Amino acid sequence: MSADGDRRARRSRRNIAANPDDAIPRHGSAFVWLRQTPCSTFLGACRQSNRLTLSGAVRAELRKMRFQRSTWVLLLIVMLLQPLSTILAVRSARGMVGLDRGSGCLLANLLHTPMAVNWLAGASGLFPGMIVAGILGVLAVTREFSDAAIESTLMANPRRGMVLMAKGLALALLIWLAAQVGLLFSWILETLLPSGRSGPLPADKSGLVLIDLLGGPLMLALFALMGLGLGALSRSKVGGISLVLGLTLILPLILGLLWGPGAHAAGLQILLRLMPASLLGTFLSGLNRATEAGGGWWPTWWQAGLIMAAWTALCCALGTLVFRRADIN
Repeated sequence: MSADGDRRARRSRRNIAANPDDAIPRHGSAFVWLRQTPCSTFLGACRQSNRLTLSGAVRAELRKMRFQRSTWVLLLIVMLLQPLSTILAVRSARGMVGLDRGSGCLLANLLHTPMAVNWLAGASGLFPGMIVAGILGVLAVTREFSDAAIESTLMANPRRGMVLMAKGLALALLIWLAAQVGLLFSWILETLLPSGRSGPLPADKSGLVLIDLLGGPLMLALFALMGLGLGALSRSKVGGISLVLGLTLILPLILGLLWGPGAHAAGLQILLRLMPASLLGTFLSGLNRATEAGGGWWPTWWQAGLIMAAWTALCCALGTLVFRRADIN
């Protein structure tokens, strides 16, 4: 050790001996140090020791998604599907009413609940939107596996559960905002554009506007989280997108083909109604009683939302289990 270093060491020992209260006590006397430490210093030490927070992880995920072009393209598709479906519904209503007036009797009683039909048609853009949301959820987690960026993410935050939760919160926020803006545009178009017929909503569907306008974006966020869980389960873009398409399109198609006269027809019918796509249609229709649908048991709109939340929780639980325990390579 040099002479200067030796002098600095002796000076620091003299200062500690002269001011023993400034030194951190040893031998289990942490309470004395805590009592003698100012509150601002203690809170600053706590903030430095707990740097990994959920809010910081969410901000990091939002920052990463902001610089990804595919994220903005898919969010724009989700936002524009609702106004486009509303315009198509209005044009279709005009054509049907014109056909009715020309023939005098054709389609006279087809649109007996015009505003309900218009709202359901306007919200029909959520059906292709659920597939887009699921694909975006898969890409939110599998994109980092494909380009090996997941290693950097886990080096910055080794808490894998927090990483996946942050991805889910950021993804659900973006999907909800895009779908909400799209449905607001649809509502404006419903108000401004003249439809084929006018009239109030029926009494049994008085809450249809709020269900579609506020609940539809939440359902789309659930589909995005389901895609996130399936993506974490497969850790592959092709595998995750295949699982999303299989659960939303292929499996209901197979059940529909198997459904026919037989001993298991009722069970297949109930199982088909519990599929995610059928749950979205039931939720958006605003059914209040099972007897409205006919043909046996049918979940109401709030039951459909709870069942869809159960689907999302199951996929996210399986994806989290694999993401936390499997190797990242």
